Amino acid sequence: MQTVDFFTPIVDSPYWFGQIAAANALSDVYAMGARPITAMNLVAWPADLGMAPLAEILRGGAEKVYEAGADLAGGHSIDDKEPKYGLAVTGLAQPDEIVYNAGALPGDKLVLTKRLGIGVLASALKKGLINEDDMMPAIEEAATLNAAAAAAMTAVGVHAGTDVSGFGLAGHLSEMLDASGVAAALWLTALPLHDGVLELIEQGVYAGGLRNNRDYVLPRVRGAAGDEALVDPGDPHVLAVFDPQTSGGLLIAVAAQKHGALLAELAAGHVNAWTIGEVVSAPRGRITLGSRAPAAPHTGDRPR
Repeated sequence: MQTVDFFTPIVDSPYWFGQIAAANALSDVYAMGARPITAMNLVAWPADLGMAPLAEILRGGAEKVYEAGADLAGGHSIDDKEPKYGLAVTGLAQPDEIVYNAGALPGDKLVLTKRLGIGVLASALKKGLINEDDMMPAIEEAATLNAAAAAAMTAVGVHAGTDVSGFGLAGHLSEMLDASGVAAALWLTALPLHDGVLELIEQGVYAGGLRNNRDYVLPRVRGAAGDEALVDPGDPHVLAVFDPQTSGGLLIAVAAQKHGALLAELAAGHVNAWTIGEVVSAPRGRITLGSRAPAAPHTGDRPR
């Protein structure tokens, strides 16, 4: 399988930008239960910025590729007005082990492996409301490979999976639901959020991508009683499900009887995991937002 992804900087540090961009590009391979074997750099760079920052970006990216056990096989660069960096990645998987974003069944538990809110934090960084040290836990999490999560997913056997990136949790969940012909209930109080995200949303600090995601997905969202009017589109908890993620975690639909085994595999791999909802029957594609929290919503600590 092959994938490609690149974007503009979301942090000030060139090195961390390289790490995050590479992890994000590799994530699409991991989301399908595959392992990356080769990667190629994609670079757009303003010549007047000099080569030193670019060298740090490439160093960060190369380290992440090698951590993934893949070979960096060159790449391509162009002169551009705005910096951009990412990877084209080739991965391999056994046909019977590939995880698709279709196949979720009613009764499946929904498990998420990274916190939400890095889009909000990146907006706050650009506005000078926080500094890079303030969001370092989120930066380190974004730079964490989804390799161990993918291995756990493959070992246990799950019904469906995807990674959470630019369309936000609600957007990528919607794609899974549409492809599977099912609906889902999310537990807002169980959603993992980075520190400070709710407070920033309350101040109106978030990117235009969040608003775009909300406007596109909100028509299919309902309150716990099935009433669209019960969903407050200005509620910070609700807005968080639309926040565009950069190098987010895996969203996994796993059969209830395998739920405990998946959490155990993730914990053994030092992977964060939160049970954030469940798959329910039609109407197809509907997302119900409620406040119910499961008895054991997460396992593990911050990524190591």
